[in-house]
Amino acid sequence: MFRSIVFFAAVSLIATIIPIRASAEPLDADHVPADAKWVVHVDFESLSDSELADAIRQQKPQMIQHVRKWIEKRYGINPPEDLRSITAFSRDYQVHTGTVILQAEYDQAKVETVLNKAMNHRTTVWEGNTLHTVTLSKQKPSEDGPSGDEEMTVVMLDDDTIVFGSSIQNAKDAIGVLQSETAVLAGSESPLITSAAQSAWVYGAAIDLQQLENHPVAMPILSQHKQIVWALGERDGLIYEQCDLVAISEQVAQHTKTVLDGLVAYETLWAKDSDSMKDIMKSVSVNQEGNRSGFHWQGDSEKAVAALDEILRRLSTWKPLLTSNHGNSRVKTR
Repeated sequence: MFRSIVFFAAVSLIATIIPIRASAEPLDADHVPADAKWVVHVDFESLSDSELADAIRQQKPQMIQHVRKWIEKRYGINPPEDLRSITAFSRDYQVHTGTVILQAEYDQAKVETVLNKAMNHRTTVWEGNTLHTVTLSKQKPSEDGPSGDEEMTVVMLDDDTIVFGSSIQNAKDAIGVLQSETAVLAGSESPLITSAAQSAWVYGAAIDLQQLENHPVAMPILSQHKQIVWALGERDGLIYEQCDLVAISEQVAQHTKTVLDGLVAYETLWAKDSDSMKDIMKSVSVNQEGNRSGFHWQGDSEKAVAALDEILRRLSTWKPLLTSNHGNSRVKTR
């Protein structure tokens, strides 16, 4: 749960520097294809208007300024003044595939300037839209493509929508989804969409996880599950986090519950001498029934911010070790 609080803080800090708007942008099932295997949605508007973001704005103004400077230094830009939401999805689990839909007010000229400076920039006009394709990094030739290069195609669809595709075809497919030319999740029987999608600041779901068994990155635990749904948000004035998994068997679900119980035990021990962190852990419940398992947690914003203070303080004690020569595990070779 403490990792979740740090994640909450990271996303919340971005939200705190975005002006609050009147309406929220929960996951729109019309923006995701019906055959998607996974989806992740971040609702910056709801998060910006949350009690947690408000608490951070009031209690951590210096942290907000630090995040502003970090984003500007790291990416050379100021955070978007009107970032509403980000939705990412893919129809498979292949490496470097997927689509991201960004909802925000943006300066088209500035985006084009950045794209024009990118590696191997070229454009394609398709159905009245200009598709900008750039090379992200050079790769050895492989079956993934003639060059093996990792590429990205960007489409500025309208004044507040930008599509990022891992290929020209993925970008075209996303345009088809947004223009209602392709079957979408709305109205489908896909388990990717649950009731939590409408109240979550951050929502993620994936199905057919058994396909990960053949993934180049080893994921043996997830591949023994059919699906997972994870949500973080605010309900009835309380922050909540929930994760629900469906395993391939009841035995796997029992083992998963044991793992979750162990994580809760570990973080309870890590909360030693911190009342705020102990309060967070007392609200965690782990469950398992049949081939389903998961955990749920909820707490108020004030306690979450207090726990965040202690978490960051403890993590800071490791910084000298991680940044010193003695803590550097890299070995230079000639």
